[in-house]
Amino acid sequence: MKPNDTKSSYNPGDVVYFVCRPGYKPIRPSLPMFSICQTNNTWTPLKEACTEKQCQHPGEPTNGRVVIVNGSLSFGSQVHYSCNEGYRLVGERILYCQISIDDERKVTWSGDPPLCIRIMCPPPGKIPNGKYTGSEKDEFEYNEVVTYSCNPSNGPDEYSLVGESRLICTGDGVWSSHPPECKVVKCPFPDPENGRLLSGFSKKYYYKATVTFECYPGYYHEGENIAVCGSDSTWEPAKPTCLKVLIPSSTSPPILNHTEPESPHMTMPPSSTTTPPGPRPSPGDDSKPDHPKTLDKVIIVATVVPVCAVVIAACGGFLVCRHKKKGTYQTGESHREVKFNSL
Repeated sequence: MKPNDTKSSYNPGDVVYFVCRPGYKPIRPSLPMFSICQTNNTWTPLKEACTEKQCQHPGEPTNGRVVIVNGSLSFGSQVHYSCNEGYRLVGERILYCQISIDDERKVTWSGDPPLCIRIMCPPPGKIPNGKYTGSEKDEFEYNEVVTYSCNPSNGPDEYSLVGESRLICTGDGVWSSHPPECKVVKCPFPDPENGRLLSGFSKKYYYKATVTFECYPGYYHEGENIAVCGSDSTWEPAKPTCLKVLIPSSTSPPILNHTEPESPHMTMPPSSTTTPPGPRPSPGDDSKPDHPKTLDKVIIVATVVPVCAVVIAACGGFLVCRHKKKGTYQTGESHREVKFNSL
């Protein structure tokens, strides 16, 4: 509020009257608002005499709602508007209770209440070699769905739909994604070198065809053993490939086994895969031990005698088996001749 008249100084007994500022009104309109200058140079107390004016309730919008901030419609307050799902707000979302432009003694809202109109989408884009449902319509409502499909192909390979087949009219009045494509997508036969397919066998591999494979022993694959035919007619992540397992070469020398079996009764001849210790005798050396020769003789005699016995038994005891040559059995330094006569 403000005094109706002002001056630089007041004398005791002077009376000052007050009126409310724009946007406010007297609490008690029938009573005047004044104050008197006292002899002690003070004013008589003036209680709060004005309060905010009130704007009218703006009303709920059709297919929407209004929120009164702080629950007050008084001068300086504000209201917020929102629309129901599937509707779009047209106009100001926030309004303020303010002094009327036409009459400062009144308060009114800063603008007209907004409207909530139904969300509509324009027709989605047309695509070569394909179509979508509802193509005869000029508008599509919120949450309405169109489905794309590809036309039959006139060539040896069918068309693949690359992208989203279902588009939805969203809250912004636009479609959920771009239209898809209808094109031929054909990946080469996934014949993994050094491996084989486990699943996904087919004569032709079109878009999103999936195969699994495994590698032969001694080979490995990097990452997953799954490959998918991508939109650019290549396998993703890559064509099935099996890599050879690399075995690092050993830097340690080979270990040779020079251990020979030992027996207190018989000495075994040296193995053909090992080398006995000591110098190897040269051809014709008389110092070569006779033990191997003796063993050869024993083998010959042991073989001839059973053969003769078989022949005699077959002939009924009338044939005589004679060894044409004398066998020599050698033991140490002594020699003796052995004749084989008929039994």
